[in-house]
Amino acid sequence: MKLAPHLLCTLLAMTPLTAAADFIGLYLGLGSWQGTPTGNIGRTDIDLDSTLNLEEQSNKFAYIAIEHPIPLLPNLRVQHSEMNWSGSALIESGTDLNGNPFTTTQQADIALDLTHTDATFYYEVLDNIIEFDLGVTARLFDGEASLIGITQQESIELEAVVPLLYGKLGVSVPTTGLAAELSANWINVDDFRLVDWSAQLNYEFDVLPAMDAAIILGYRSQLIELDDLDELQSDARFDGYFLALQLHF
Repeated sequence: MKLAPHLLCTLLAMTPLTAAADFIGLYLGLGSWQGTPTGNIGRTDIDLDSTLNLEEQSNKFAYIAIEHPIPLLPNLRVQHSEMNWSGSALIESGTDLNGNPFTTTQQADIALDLTHTDATFYYEVLDNIIEFDLGVTARLFDGEASLIGITQQESIELEAVVPLLYGKLGVSVPTTGLAAELSANWINVDDFRLVDWSAQLNYEFDVLPAMDAAIILGYRSQLIELDDLDELQSDARFDGYFLALQLHF
């Protein structure tokens, strides 16, 4: 799943260079996402739900963001997201994940790991009651998909750096500590399409004179479509609610 490095350069060139944060801020966050997989994976469209019996599982995520007032230099947000699902299923003869179809029907252990780390470089185009950020994300996937049967197994390493366009729109309610945000990462190139969006509600409150805290409730959805890219085919979606705690210094 390797995309040409010049794509990232192209996306960087498209990013506005006219806006910067008007304060220095540090954000730390930790949360849990209840993601449910649907759709299919593999050369024979193996259904993640009905065939592989993959169900909702809790996955942790953590992030840090730094915003500053230096002109032209983008702000930075780094987030690590676990995306692990496992189970057991009866794999029928002919099932093909990556080119070595099962020759007999057998019970197998299933693992799907789409864990990734995002480095997002962005500018604050608007920063008031309405917030609007634009930038690019470099997403590093480090995972695998595997079917481990009694006499046969198939597996695919999922390692790639993917460039994505990034955007966020937020609206806050003055004096209440309440805010709503919609953010997304997106790319659609040749045989690869990834759409990762989230919507959330934040309630922020004072903890110390120099520190605020926020409770965040949201919903995240990630669509991954691959058409025989690096031996992997996929038309899968991962959806669910998340809860997080954020500290702002």
